[in-house]
Amino acid sequence: MTNNELSRQVAGISQLSLAAALDQSVDCVKVIGLDGTVAYVNPNGLCAMEIDAPSDVLGKQWETLWPEAGRPHIASGFATAQAGGVSRFRAHCPTAKGNSRWWDVSVSALRDDTGKLISYLAVSRDVTDAELSRQVLETATRELHHRLRNTYTMISSLIRGFARGDAHNDAFAGQMAERLIAMGRAQALFTSLEVPCSLVELIDALVLPFGSAFCPVATDQVRDMPIARALADTIALVVGELAVNSSKHGAIAHGGAITLSSEDQDGDIVITWHEISNRPVQATSRDGGQGLNLINRIVRLREGAIDLDWQPDGLTARLRFKGGAAA
Repeated sequence: MTNNELSRQVAGISQLSLAAALDQSVDCVKVIGLDGTVAYVNPNGLCAMEIDAPSDVLGKQWETLWPEAGRPHIASGFATAQAGGVSRFRAHCPTAKGNSRWWDVSVSALRDDTGKLISYLAVSRDVTDAELSRQVLETATRELHHRLRNTYTMISSLIRGFARGDAHNDAFAGQMAERLIAMGRAQALFTSLEVPCSLVELIDALVLPFGSAFCPVATDQVRDMPIARALADTIALVVGELAVNSSKHGAIAHGGAITLSSEDQDGDIVITWHEISNRPVQATSRDGGQGLNLINRIVRLREGAIDLDWQPDGLTARLRFKGGAAA
């Protein structure tokens, strides 16, 4: 069905039928005039907002019904609708009786047959339960991150304590402690389940502690972009595994250099790990080794791809994810 055919069908529906459909909607449906005043609210909307009578809101500025923090969304919503788009936002607004509510709101334009803007349609859905559940989960996640960082610190202290007095073990303990601290820093980048983190900050936290004069690690070619939590976890696992592999068999263990870079290729994020070791590569796999197999499984689960290009003196690993950057 074309848009014109759909428009003709909608035009054939009586105003009475349209009004009945709006009245039966479970969402809070409002028609807002061009001057920003409320021209219509459906009965379920009045109930959801705990408004006793339509006269309590009709003719009032819609933005004045919102707390100060939510009002910029209203102006932005009108501007988006005027330009032909649909604005969506989530904000807090108590009911008329003062009860706390969270709303998912969409604002779009209503136009006449000539395309002239005549009013705005605002649809609000009560998402209080979902928002409160999200906040509880986010608080619990922050607490888990805090405890995890404390655990890393405790393990680092224990490792250093057990190794004290043995020069060989003490050096190893110092290296392990640095890696545990790096893992803690990577976790600290996420203060929210939804807010993305910086790719540069993530990569730096993961690999810079491995760098030394013996094996410099360069990240200045990493292009910064926001990375969603799920993808960042995958990147952390893969880059972490490459670093561990290098610390056992490659440049970190035997000297050399590591360079990381990233770029946006047609909307995909591509991360490159380039490693040159002072010792020639002895083997690209070993019996019982699970690391590289783990990397491949992790990347496939994220609908990504990884290419491992082994050279006589090192490795170039290219990691690609579709639509990697967070919106």
